[in-house]
Amino acid sequence: MPTHEVKSIIDGEPTFKIPLKEILSELKVGGALKTLGPVEYITDRQRRWYKGICLRDLVKNDENGETKGWWDMEVKSKCKGLAYLKKEGVDFELKLGDEVTRVTIGRLTTKDVGKRNMSAFIEEILSRSMVEGWDVSPPDPELRSF
Repeated sequence: MPTHEVKSIIDGEPTFKIPLKEILSELKVGGALKTLGPVEYITDRQRRWYKGICLRDLVKNDENGETKGWWDMEVKSKCKGLAYLKKEGVDFELKLGDEVTRVTIGRLTTKDVGKRNMSAFIEEILSRSMVEGWDVSPPDPELRSF
C-alpha cells in the first residue's frame, strides 16, 4: 500500500505531493487508512528500504542465484541483526509417530523496531556492503539519521 507524506497543514487540512482526491481514489471497499506520526513514517520507510531496495539489489546482483529469504538471513547475521532487531518466536508442532512436540523457532524481524535501531542496522548494512562488495543502493539521508 502506498504511503503519502504530509507536506503541510493548511486550515487544518493536510496537503500532499499529489491531490487528496487521487490518494482517496486508491481505496477499496473493506480497506482502511492508517495515519503515522513522523517517527513511525520514517521507520516505515526504513523497513520498506530494507525489504524493497536492499534485499532486491542483493538478489538482483547475486551471481549464485540466492533468494530474498537467503539474503535476509545473511544480512541479519552479518550486520548485527541480534543487536538491533526484534526477536520473535514462531511455534511449530512436530509429529513423530503418535507424539506431538511443540517447538519454538526464533527469528529476527524489522517489525516494531524503532528509528534508532533501524538507522544503526542500515549503517551496518552499508558498512558491510563496502567490505563484502555488495551492490546496494543507499537509502535517502533522512532514513540514516539517528
